[in-house]
Amino acid sequence: MQGVHELSGLVERVLQSETFRNAPSSRRLLRYLADRSVAGEADQLKEYTIGVDAFGKGADYNPRTDSTVRIQIGRLRQKLAEYYRDEGKNDAAVVDLPKGRFSLTSAARDTVPADLPGMETTVDSPAEIEVALQPNRWRTVALAVGGLCLLLFAYSLYAFVRLRSIQVAAGPWSPELTELWQPLIGSSRPLAIAVGDPLFLQFENRALYRELSKEKADDLMNSPHFRAVNEALGGLATRPVHYYSAVGEVTAAFLLGQRLGPYQKNMSVVRSSQLQWDQLAASNVLLIGPPRFFVDKLGSMPVSLEITEVTDGFVNLHPQAGEPSLFKYRDPPGFITEDGEACVLVTHAAGPEGKTDIETFASNSTFARAGAINAFTDPAFAATLTGKMRGASGRIPQYFQVLLKVKYKGGVPTETSYILHRELRRH
Repeated sequence: MQGVHELSGLVERVLQSETFRNAPSSRRLLRYLADRSVAGEADQLKEYTIGVDAFGKGADYNPRTDSTVRIQIGRLRQKLAEYYRDEGKNDAAVVDLPKGRFSLTSAARDTVPADLPGMETTVDSPAEIEVALQPNRWRTVALAVGGLCLLLFAYSLYAFVRLRSIQVAAGPWSPELTELWQPLIGSSRPLAIAVGDPLFLQFENRALYRELSKEKADDLMNSPHFRAVNEALGGLATRPVHYYSAVGEVTAAFLLGQRLGPYQKNMSVVRSSQLQWDQLAASNVLLIGPPRFFVDKLGSMPVSLEITEVTDGFVNLHPQAGEPSLFKYRDPPGFITEDGEACVLVTHAAGPEGKTDIETFASNSTFARAGAINAFTDPAFAATLTGKMRGASGRIPQYFQVLLKVKYKGGVPTETSYILHRELRRH
């Protein structure tokens, strides 16, 4: 174990890193815990004290009903693990926040606890605030939620295998495919593929909870539905996680790597929740996921959108003769099923400063998103699509939106058809 002066130096190094630069809450908590650890006071800290001193909670703060501190402790552990996986991978010593404690420790790299750098971390609430799950009439709710998680996991494996069937040979790269993809594969800038990773709340590693309309932790935790489930489970500690991605995104990322890889060597995959504005300004970015994952970013781009998202579908802002103004997300509506059809909106826009390109494949069906990626990388479909998009100049627009319809059976995309397209104008 190293001295307090060395701990202070290690913490300061971490605080100056890029990993922590854009994480103000984690920076504040790390500095607070470091100060208390150096002063020898961290072992006496309580969750209430941290909430009041570090996060400005009022005197009426109740850790049993407000899990802010537990969430931030979890995020801090994740940030430390991220730092030591990347920027700090060559550091001789590391800072650790052991589970169940609020006291920071430091250790030489060769004696680092196995669960810190580069490893998945889980958050356990401190021993003094653990809440035992009391037997009551809601115990069946816990069993049902846990069972649902197992079913979802099994279904994801099954659906992924089924979706692999669309990985047929796409044929040689064609001039039309080059026309569609040139801004992303013909650029010297790197291409980042941002895969949607939805927000869940984790109940002390026992169950997961999600609401499809909420992607911010505060919104989800303030939901009356979440509060009802949390109460039924006995008030377990929770934390937000972004561990999972839909099967269509996994398949889409595989297809993109398979089909674009020979033409764009500088590709990477990032989680949508981790996508930063500086990446959008420095790299070309391809985003795959539900529309709400990207609507805030697209709305800030220097183009005027012609098709936008509303609660139940895509709005055609300037319908032409015979065109409806609203295209429903899915048919049939309601529950996501393996059989049906869905709309996919493909948007190609300029990046924040107009120096990069951004392309999104947005739909409320994971199967449809995979089908759209498959179609956009297929020579035959590309020939049909570019023929419809070419204007008087004989070229497709620099920036555009294309609305597609994808049919799927048993979770496998079977047919993709063109609905309409719009040219986008720079502001």
